[in-house]
Order: sequence, then C-alpha cells, then structure tokens
Amino acid sequence: MATNGCHLVGSVPFSSTEEVFRTCLQQMPGRLKRIPDGETGQRKMFTMWQWLVLQEQAPILSAKFEHNSLITHRTYSTEEVEAEINRLKEVGYKTRWDEPTLASYQVFKRLKEAGDIPQSVKFQVCLPAPSNVIAPFVEGAFQAAFEPVYEEAYWKDLRRIQDEIPHDQFSIQIDLAVDTAFWMGVYLPWWGEGDVKVGVIEYLTRMINQIDEDVELGFHNCYGDMEHRHWYEPTDLSAPVERLERLYPHISHRVAFFHVPVPLSAMDSLDAFLAPLKRLVPRFQADSTDLYLGLVHANDLEGTSTRIEAARRVLGEDCEFGVATECGWGRTPEDHFDSIMAISKEVSGRVLVGIDEVAPTANGFAPVEDEINGGMRAKDSVNFDTADRRAVGVA
Repeated sequence: MATNGCHLVGSVPFSSTEEVFRTCLQQMPGRLKRIPDGETGQRKMFTMWQWLVLQEQAPILSAKFEHNSLITHRTYSTEEVEAEINRLKEVGYKTRWDEPTLASYQVFKRLKEAGDIPQSVKFQVCLPAPSNVIAPFVEGAFQAAFEPVYEEAYWKDLRRIQDEIPHDQFSIQIDLAVDTAFWMGVYLPWWGEGDVKVGVIEYLTRMINQIDEDVELGFHNCYGDMEHRHWYEPTDLSAPVERLERLYPHISHRVAFFHVPVPLSAMDSLDAFLAPLKRLVPRFQADSTDLYLGLVHANDLEGTSTRIEAARRVLGEDCEFGVATECGWGRTPEDHFDSIMAISKEVSGRVLVGIDEVAPTANGFAPVEDEINGGMRAKDSVNFDTADRRAVGVA
C-alpha cells in the first residue's frame, strides 16, 4: 500500500531554484503538495549563510565558527555588550530572510503561470527558529541581549513575505534543529536557568504568533546533519512529540504538516522508536495534519519498505503518512539524489487529483497513463534527457 505523497525538507542543492522545482516535480510526479526553493547557492548549509550576514553587520558578535567544531566563546564586559546592542538597535539589524524567499517566489509564480507547476502546489518557505542562528553563530556574551534584536528584524522579514506572497500560494515550515538539542539537554541555551523547555515553547510561540492564521504552517524536526550525521542518535521520537504537545495550548494556528526523522540507527528498535507518535495521531486526524516520516534512505528500497511497514504497524492502518528524507539534502552526497527521488516515488502514492493530476515534461505538464497505479504517472518518455539531468546533479 502506497504512502501519502512525499515531502521535501528544505535544501536541494541543485544549480538553481528553477532546476529544483522542475526536477523534483518531474521525478516525484503528483506527490508533492508543497515545494521549497532548495536553498540553493550559499544557503545550502542550513543557517550557515546567516553567519556571513552577522559578520557583515556586527563582526564583534560573530562567534569564531569552524565547520563541525565546537565554538570557543570570547569574554566581553557588560559595557561592551550594551554598547554593541545599542548600536544595532540604532542602525537596525537586517536578517535578510525575505530577499531570497521573494526572489524564489517569483520563479515559482512564473512557472506556475506557465503551467509548469500544478495549480494546487504551494511554495514552501523554510524558516528556522531564531535559536538556530543565535546559538551557533553569536558570541555567548551577546546571545541573550541579541535575541530580541534578531527577532524584531526577523519578524519584519516575515511580515514582508506575508505581505508580498498571496497566502493561498505558500506554506511556512519552521525548522527545529538546535531546539531539539535544547529540549534534550544536550546543549545549554543562553537563558540557562529554569525550565529550558518552557523557554523553547515561549520563543516558538512568539514566532508562530507572527504567522497569519490563513498561512499554512508546518514543522521539520531535526537532530542535526553536520557531516551528514546527527549530533545525537535518538532512541525514540519523544522529544518532537512532547514539544508539539506542549506547544498546542499556546497557539491557535492549525498545524498543517509535521515531519520527523527516522534514522538508520533506529532499525533494530523501530516499534519503540515510532511509538511516541501514536499520541499525536488523534490530533493530526482531527486537524487534517499531514504527517511525514523521514524514513527514505539512499540506495535502500528494502530498508525503506521495512520502515514503512513498521510505521503502519505502530501507528495503525488508518493513520496516513507521507515519506521524506531525515533532513535536507545540503550535505547529502550528490550521487544519492537519484536514488532518493526514485525510492520516494516508488513507495508513495499521488496526492494531487483532478486538474493537478498531470505529469511534468520538459515543456510543461501533460496527463499520461499509469498502468501501475490505475491513475497517472510520468513515463520515461517525458523525462528530461540525460544531459539536462546531469546539469542538475541527478544523473
């Protein structure tokens, strides 16, 4: 039994935003309700590009960051911290999340108007909680004081995005990575005292309150992907489940989709790993929340099928879910992309129907027969040629 579509977490490091849209829709036809811009170029490493933004505007705040290394913080006096924070308040800090988002939306809009993106597919805007910039890239002495400065600038970008993109055309996915480290006590946040989980809920609530009710909202839950590895191998999904349970009473916004990773390290205990999710199933069903399990691993169709079987066994046959990878593809070996998309297509069913039940071609979309599923699917005859596929790193 096929799963309910596919989900792209965020980073798809192809050569351009347009290549991300065209290639992913072609390789996973009818399976994507939402599609991100791929965070191409300097954004492919999650929030690392924000370190450059910070260095440009406030170099004294910028931690000495070395890839895959622990951060060594320097010492600053209270006067130094206050002086720099006051300067930033006066000149105005810019996070610049709006600029690439709005540029990518113009590509999305153009392709949709040309018929190259199905009408019901939404542009997925992936935005991390501010903690994913402050914790890794800001000097420890400045973190607490800089948080409201960063949030104010971030909320302005979020407002501009919502003002300039029609609300029925996009979704916002909040990315939670370092937040999971906070939640599990692996990494101590800047506030440091009291119930850390309360602090996480407070800043997530502040962010969600900036999102208009008619803008679709979802979450990507992460355990990190530095060097394509987790900073912690979870034994189960208790952390993201508990976090959402504790968040629900504080927000009125419906959660439209929810993504969790299913790592290879869970293979020997899949039932126990997935079990906490059962607590969310009734709420997901009541709210029509799309659940996406990050259980697709490259070159592992058999293992992916085993993980799907375990999810059906644990969550129940009446619990629908789609598939995804554990995280974005920014650190994924390029020669894995083809396998990931092929497996995702193989194990999933279509979620687009009616006018959207079409298959992408090099010149747009056209309906084709599907002998396998009794519906429609893209045949080899409508694939980009090999040269085109090499250009975007999937051949």
